[in-house]
Amino acid sequence: MKSERRHELRENDLADSVEQLSERLRPYVTPILSVAIGALVLVLVGLFVSSRWEATRSESWDTCLAALVTGDQEGFREVILRYPGTPAAQWSELILADRNLSEATDLLFAKMDPANDVARERLEMAAAAYADVLSQRPTGMVAERATMGLAKARESLGDLEQARRGYEAVANEYPSSPMANLATEHADDLAKDKTKAFYNWFAEQRLTNVATEEASTSKEDASSNAKQQSVEPANKKESTGKKSTKKKEANPSSTPEGASEE
Repeated sequence: MKSERRHELRENDLADSVEQLSERLRPYVTPILSVAIGALVLVLVGLFVSSRWEATRSESWDTCLAALVTGDQEGFREVILRYPGTPAAQWSELILADRNLSEATDLLFAKMDPANDVARERLEMAAAAYADVLSQRPTGMVAERATMGLAKARESLGDLEQARRGYEAVANEYPSSPMANLATEHADDLAKDKTKAFYNWFAEQRLTNVATEEASTSKEDASSNAKQQSVEPANKKESTGKKSTKKKEANPSSTPEGASEE
């Protein structure tokens, strides 16, 4: 009997403790539930976003690889527009910038149109693309290639000081990269006076070639105009001679017929 009584008393004490705890926690039940529900919602949203992000990454890489296989530049532009901020979009922008840089470098040695310097325009497009990739704070090979590409574009544009700093950044930030030694060599070369003199000479040569071509073109136009003007008086003289001959043939002899018969 005593043990049952003790057990009953313990149960009563436990019930009283639970009731007291319940009374103490009752004011906090609603906030606690709200926090728990909010945490659960955040977890679910995170899982959904993560799954969607993984699906987007997969789709972006599929589109990028398809463009890489076909060589379609529009495919790379589609990746950039549809999947901004993804690694595939960054690589697509890098690939387009590399193409612009390569084609523009070749155009530097072609005849320059002073009204539309296509080579410089393409170089500026490439530099802007590399800078845009770097503004997204990439890491690893993307950051390394974008920094190196921007330095090359600036070198081709004649901005040697900025190009040298870019090469030094590649060498310092990625010392174990295969491009580190090449970047160091470029940086050292651009610091030399003879290199700066060469780039100044090359820029002057492009402008000189344009001026020479314009002068030769104007001379050719002037000579052709002079020839045309010299030909026109000759034609007029020839036509005048023909007209006088025709007039002589048309007019009979002024001598009377009788005098000729005599």
